[in-house]
Amino acid sequence: MYMHEINKAGRWERLCRSFYQSVDLYMEARKARKSCREQLKTINGGFRGSKELFRSEVLSFWRKYNIRPDKMWYDLYCFKDNKYDPRYIPEDLYWQKIYPAFNRPGFRHAYTDKCSYGRLFPYLKQPRTILKNSNHCFYDGSGRIISFSQAKSLLESEKRFVIKPAIYSGEGVNVFFYDKDSCPNMDIQKLMESYGTDYIVQEVITQHEILAAIHPSSLNTIRVISFLFGGEVHISSSILRMGVGGSRLDNVSAGGLACPIQPDGRLEDKAMDKLSRWTEKHPGGTVFSEIKIPSYDRIISLIRRAHLDTPHFRIIGWDFAVDEAGDPVFIEYNGAPGMNQVSCGPLFGDITEAVLDTIFLNKNEFAF
Repeated sequence: MYMHEINKAGRWERLCRSFYQSVDLYMEARKARKSCREQLKTINGGFRGSKELFRSEVLSFWRKYNIRPDKMWYDLYCFKDNKYDPRYIPEDLYWQKIYPAFNRPGFRHAYTDKCSYGRLFPYLKQPRTILKNSNHCFYDGSGRIISFSQAKSLLESEKRFVIKPAIYSGEGVNVFFYDKDSCPNMDIQKLMESYGTDYIVQEVITQHEILAAIHPSSLNTIRVISFLFGGEVHISSSILRMGVGGSRLDNVSAGGLACPIQPDGRLEDKAMDKLSRWTEKHPGGTVFSEIKIPSYDRIISLIRRAHLDTPHFRIIGWDFAVDEAGDPVFIEYNGAPGMNQVSCGPLFGDITEAVLDTIFLNKNEFAF
């Protein structure tokens, strides 16, 4: 046996896996380029710095990696500060080169299955689980396997709950909030059958009064991007996501707002919508600069610990709520997160060059 063959999949498995991964990440990159062009249209082309300035300040930075990024990314990312910063990571480059270098795409769905959160993170406070369905098997909140009729009875006995796919539920897609008072004739069996398999049903959290005052209809969550590099968990960015107009969802893609959070937990002066427009107030009247996220330091501490337990993903997006008692409540994590660069700045911040040297120049990350 050759040493280089130890602990490796067979040749055909590697080829098939590589092909699937390449196509998957190519499509993510293609979608990102389309989104960039659409966002630039809404902000009249963005920064639109001169080509000479772009060559001297951006292309010169990337030259040693033999990469020539498209100017459109920097016209989008640098629009907020009105000056070029070469440390921004083009999103197509992120999906096709950086994400697969740091994260294990093949583990993405299994390890981010919401039905497994209780086992992965038993030390994190989570919403009470009413029912789980994994691979067509039903489990009650205590983890006991039960029948379909028992599962149906469990849901019928609840006054309120939220049901969502356990694996494929990005951007709030197919998340349904049930309230017996407003849906007295809901056919619970049809609801369960519509989700098929791999879904989770949980209680609806009562959030902290400070966050509820911003927009009470949605669970307003804290999204944190962390990355593991050089043996340390770094915090890339944090945003508060808020619903608007009575929506139950706080996702920006669903019409919500995202406001950057400062290291001390205070919100910055402005929040951004999906069209990259900035505003100092929520439509409900809240002034963002007057808000401090309750228990923010506890959220960051929990993320630093939890990230060390998920080494298959070096870049992770975490979603936390804060309940009425002020406790951080873990909602979900994403092993293939976006970067929050439009709202929060360069993904890797001050260690961008060290990260890129590791990926593209094969330097030792612990040398930094």
